[in-house]
Amino acid sequence: MEGSENERSRIANNRLAAAVVVGSLCLVAAVWLLAQVGLLGDLIPARGPAADAVPLYLLVGLVAVGLVVWSWRRVLSFFE
Repeated sequence: MEGSENERSRIANNRLAAAVVVGSLCLVAAVWLLAQVGLLGDLIPARGPAADAVPLYLLVGLVAVGLVVWSWRRVLSFFE
């Protein structure tokens, strides 16, 4: 039974990695499209983010980058 639980865990990790890779590609495409249309400037506040929110933005950004790097490494390891 232990092997089947380990196999389910691997499948779940692979699905998560694939979902994050697809999501990151969609996010990059959406940002590129907004930049081409000229709407990206409307989404960014004129004076930048509030000072008390900067640590939260940094934390979310670091976690997101770590998750994207992990998932891309996992997906690209299939092609080795």
